[in-house]
Amino acid sequence: MVGKTALAAFAASALLLAGGQSAFAADDGAPFQKLLEVTVDSQTAVDSVTTKFDAAEYKRVNDDGTITLNVFATADEEAALKGKGYTIGATIEDSNTGKQRMKERQEILDQEALAKTVAEQGLKGTKFEGRSVVAVPGDTVIQRANTFTDIVGPSGATTTARFLYVEAFNKSTGFAANGSATGPTLALSYAGADGVYVPAQNISRFNDTDTTPVTYMYHRQLFRLPANAPADIKTVRVATTATTGGAAASVETFPVTEWLGKDLPPHVAGFKNQPFFTHYMDPTENRADLDALAAAHPELVSVENMPELSSGYQRKSMANMNGTVAITSAPAATLGATLAEIPVSEMTAAQPVVKIPFNAIQGQTIRATVDGIPARSTDLVIALKDPSGKTLQTIDTGTSPEVLTQTPRISGTYTFEVSGYQGELGDFSYRVQEVTGPWTQTVTLTSKDWGHQGGDQVQAEFLNPGAANSPLGVTVTDKLISVSLATGADGALTSTAGQVVAAINEKASALVTAATFRGDRGAGIVQPRAKVNLDDFLNAPASVARGPFQQHLYRIGTKRDGSKPGVFLFCQQHAREWATGLTCVQTAHELVENYATDPQTKQLLDNVEVFISPNSNPDGAHYSMYDSNVQRKTLANRCDPIYGPSDISQRNVWGVDMNRNSGEYSLFDGYAGASEDCTNETYAGPSEYSEPETRNEGWVVDHFPNIKFMNNIHSYGGYFMWAPGAYKNDGMRTTTPAPNIGIEKYFFEAGEKILRRIKDSRGTVILPQRTGPIADVLYSAAGNSADDGYYRKGIIAYSFETGADRMLNTTTGIQPTTVGFQPCFGAVGTGGNQGACPQNGSLVNEGRDEALEFAAGNFGLVESAYDYGKDVTAPTTAIEVSADKTSGAPVNYTFNWLDEAAVIHYTTDGSTPTLSSTKYNSQRARSVGEVLTLSTPGKHTVKWFAVDIKGNQSAVQSKTVSVGETVDGPVGGTVPATLALTLGTPATFGAFTPGVAKEYTATTEATVISTAGDAALSVADPSPTNTGYLVNGTFALAKPLQGLGTIKTWSAPTSNEKVTVTFKQAIGDKDPLRTGTYSKTLTFTLSTTNP
Repeated sequence: MVGKTALAAFAASALLLAGGQSAFAADDGAPFQKLLEVTVDSQTAVDSVTTKFDAAEYKRVNDDGTITLNVFATADEEAALKGKGYTIGATIEDSNTGKQRMKERQEILDQEALAKTVAEQGLKGTKFEGRSVVAVPGDTVIQRANTFTDIVGPSGATTTARFLYVEAFNKSTGFAANGSATGPTLALSYAGADGVYVPAQNISRFNDTDTTPVTYMYHRQLFRLPANAPADIKTVRVATTATTGGAAASVETFPVTEWLGKDLPPHVAGFKNQPFFTHYMDPTENRADLDALAAAHPELVSVENMPELSSGYQRKSMANMNGTVAITSAPAATLGATLAEIPVSEMTAAQPVVKIPFNAIQGQTIRATVDGIPARSTDLVIALKDPSGKTLQTIDTGTSPEVLTQTPRISGTYTFEVSGYQGELGDFSYRVQEVTGPWTQTVTLTSKDWGHQGGDQVQAEFLNPGAANSPLGVTVTDKLISVSLATGADGALTSTAGQVVAAINEKASALVTAATFRGDRGAGIVQPRAKVNLDDFLNAPASVARGPFQQHLYRIGTKRDGSKPGVFLFCQQHAREWATGLTCVQTAHELVENYATDPQTKQLLDNVEVFISPNSNPDGAHYSMYDSNVQRKTLANRCDPIYGPSDISQRNVWGVDMNRNSGEYSLFDGYAGASEDCTNETYAGPSEYSEPETRNEGWVVDHFPNIKFMNNIHSYGGYFMWAPGAYKNDGMRTTTPAPNIGIEKYFFEAGEKILRRIKDSRGTVILPQRTGPIADVLYSAAGNSADDGYYRKGIIAYSFETGADRMLNTTTGIQPTTVGFQPCFGAVGTGGNQGACPQNGSLVNEGRDEALEFAAGNFGLVESAYDYGKDVTAPTTAIEVSADKTSGAPVNYTFNWLDEAAVIHYTTDGSTPTLSSTKYNSQRARSVGEVLTLSTPGKHTVKWFAVDIKGNQSAVQSKTVSVGETVDGPVGGTVPATLALTLGTPATFGAFTPGVAKEYTATTEATVISTAGDAALSVADPSPTNTGYLVNGTFALAKPLQGLGTIKTWSAPTSNEKVTVTFKQAIGDKDPLRTGTYSKTLTFTLSTTNP
């Protein structure tokens, strides 16, 4: 990982990327860099290296506990690394140095011997084979066991080898307060069909060293199988030693499955999958190529302009004017007077963070130094907070002394905070000094125009007039700025940087903006500088247009109307990952140019719409290929223009990491794996979606809602990943919400086609330990694109890392050779300086072959999208129980998927489950399914159904089990047939008003008791005369009484139910009314036909 560290593993990762076909000389004599293997002995050293040097996102934890990183280093930096005692290994780009072999892990001998014995022979008196698979999980849970065949050997002489990968989680393993690992030894043995287990080998811990404290993830190990290994390994057995005062020794067994064992239909003869490119191509070439493809096949391809232009392959012309020093160099920082000092201070348990106030002056650059006592004895961290309490800077290089340089923006009381890494305590010294010398006398010039629009024509010179008492003067002739520096009576120069800045900004503001160096008050005396041209230092050929870049989105398919499932493929978010852009180009060509001749391709494009963005970061990619092949980020400078590192010396570290700039679970939400430092390789930007290139990616998935799948293609390391992609460094490693086990199974199942297509290309296997959630197999990447697609849009979002490690030894071992960002495209000499291209030819054609095999993987993703679109079948699932009936012991159960992944909803009380019911899930992240338990005596009915990724829902199923013996015995009582009706106060309308039209209402209440299966309450008028009318003697109302007939019916028994009976009587304005009372005796009837 860049900045801080990554998940520790046998071999490691990459989301950083690299350069191109040839080495480019740095501007103004900037030193050449190599990509080195650097091995350190601790996580503290990792933090130091990744903070001070430009480390790739690759880290390998070796069996002896050392950690191998890939580091970009100049000759001076290489010497500095050696000086710290670090081991410098292979130069990845082109070195012939021998491969550094991994040392075997050393374990305590008695634990090792015990674990091996148990793994080979089992525990005495205990039977393990045939045990129920739904036993309650023990101290160790095996998560996966896979065999597979992978390609090994150098290019041109490859063969295959068999491997075994096992992963297990141990509940007793962790880290003590002092950072040391705790827990038992785990040893692995395997057996074929004969059941005979081979001698055991220990399994290594896999830890996430990015978190504070370090987090144990699980044990895992990759083995190359010997020639005499069983051809068909059936089972693995993991033996765990006892822990002191904890879990007893145990043995767990687990079935072995073949990784990527399902064959896919082969392509037809003549399928066009030869390279559709001849070299590493820049974004301008990629766009022209795919534009031509669209023009040639308008029936299959259309081109959409992305809504926003990129920031542009463009820069203002700049120069650091500092005497005879190169205009691209940062000035040296000479230390002046001591402004504050504490010779001895102490961090204690009561005061683990020492806060030291300091009265700072605006523009006075200071350097604070803290060191352990004795020197270098304590791993210190120093931070600076401004008067408002905002943290301005934190320095933690993994050692001491720690040095922090800052130019205060306002005068006031600042606070230095000194602490020990992970709470380390001890004595330290503290000193603050003023920065003087060249830092204070440098003037930075930045053109008003972009370099290509005239900025590169601006010239500047600082002249010594050669006479005493000369005034400071600035003259502008065309585009030449000539500064005559002031002198004193003795002829010595007297102009300060601050004065020169003010004079230039007054006289030459139409051409440039002048500033002191990074906000310093500029009290130093400016030195003469011969005439120089300001420069944007952009070296791309004329074929690469300066200015904003119009990104194109290519829509491929016969039905590009949003009616078919969509797949979004986007490449080269990180500039130095050159092979990734070729992957997108190759994918487009294979789909389009095989449509007419390959029935399967035709079937895919008739039923799936594919969206391709070949270069997500075009400006950075152009810069990487032609200016600085280590460039990772976008090209825009987001550093503070006054106080930040915005001068030209920092031009190769500007930009925003696009894969940290999205908005779901980002740095701004408190998640780890991104930086606020504008020069850090994982800089998240000033805000979420701050970059137009990131917003363009978001527009694609927002504008085309039929997109159900996406793949963000990076390099190197050979990873295949998905959500969750980030976590908080909160002491609990809180990840983004993990997908349900049914969803994760779908990620794996759909991914199997992708990975199998990759393997079919040239035999490369993406290892099972490098397949899974980003946060579990690599590191935290706050604000990444996969999380944005999955959580914000519900898309099945993957992230590729092309460039899998190569195992060059054809006979033994698992020692990986990293291929780097820009390996040989073809022959030796065709790689970029940030990729492996050794002179012995062992990696020739690596860049070309990477693009081809991962394009094949993209084809597999389109196949998965086709399957998704055609899926109309509900999933099939089953329950597995430890027993249908027990004598009192609990019943354990799990659910199994019989045909496809699905989310399972269940109940245990016999009720019918709904989509809101409990979901069956995994035991923990990246683990097997839960083992659930029913322990309450009696009968239990479990009901469940499943919903697949398409939304197809199965019927409810049920399973009844008994905990304890059950005997049926009668108990009951009888209910006599009963119908009871009681009436309340009679209904009365009150007084009727003659001559006024009105409707009158009256109610009464009936109380009903019914034991019948059905019942009805009705009311009727039984009188033979004026039936249904109220009467007053012989007179009757003109209109009938309303409310007669059936009042209510029942389909079930009821007791003491109150029923309101409502009557209505209409009186017309011409109806005759007789003095007296109108009434009628009605009959209420409660009846049934099923008493």
